[in-house]
Amino acid sequence: MDTARRDFIAKALYAILTALGLGFLIPAMRIFSPANSGKSEQVFFPLISEDELPRSGVKKTELRYTASGKERKVRLFIVVSDDVPVVLSATCSHLGCLVNYHKEKREFLCPCHGGRYDLAGKNIAGPPPEPLIRFPARIDNGVIMVGVKV
Repeated sequence: MDTARRDFIAKALYAILTALGLGFLIPAMRIFSPANSGKSEQVFFPLISEDELPRSGVKKTELRYTASGKERKVRLFIVVSDDVPVVLSATCSHLGCLVNYHKEKREFLCPCHGGRYDLAGKNIAGPPPEPLIRFPARIDNGVIMVGVKV
């Protein structure tokens, strides 16, 4: 009788441990599966009218949009050269500080650790490991539209 009781307890313990293991494994598979990484899609949001765009140079602006029920805010620079607007993030790729545009040097400067970027957003000095993020942009009906992954 004692052996049957031990077998029952051992099988019950294995069943509980298996259920707990599956309880952790299934959510982990959802998080790390490749199918989950492709869920974000690019959506274009209006930024400014084409009339507000400078003929050449840099304009600082802010994009406000709603995604997944939350209002989001992104600070951006619009760089215009050869009548082609390029939209760059104002966030430094080093530690996330907000960069400023220095008109005389024609560079973006990070006040935190001295990172410098050229007008194309490429890092030219300092610790930033990556260039500034370049957002896709297009002009629709006289409005600059910026693409954001949501």
